Amino acid sequence: MKHGEANDPSAALTPREKEVFNFLLQGMKAKEIARELSISLSGVNYFVKRIYRKLQVKSKIELVIKYFNLRQPPV
Repeated sequence: MKHGEANDPSAALTPREKEVFNFLLQGMKAKEIARELSISLSGVNYFVKRIYRKLQVKSKIELVIKYFNLRQPPV
């Protein structure tokens, strides 16, 4: 693991997964992401499933909570 990856949950993601991940964090819906990236809705859903699996979450809310919990510096 590279320096800083422990606090970056997106470190294990591909560049396209990171794009989708960042749009999810902004609260965008799958249709909006598909339109923004010029890919199909099923393509977005494929990337979302891969992101969830890699980050071990089951929902967008869980994804956002995990992201912000990992990004906070230890107290």
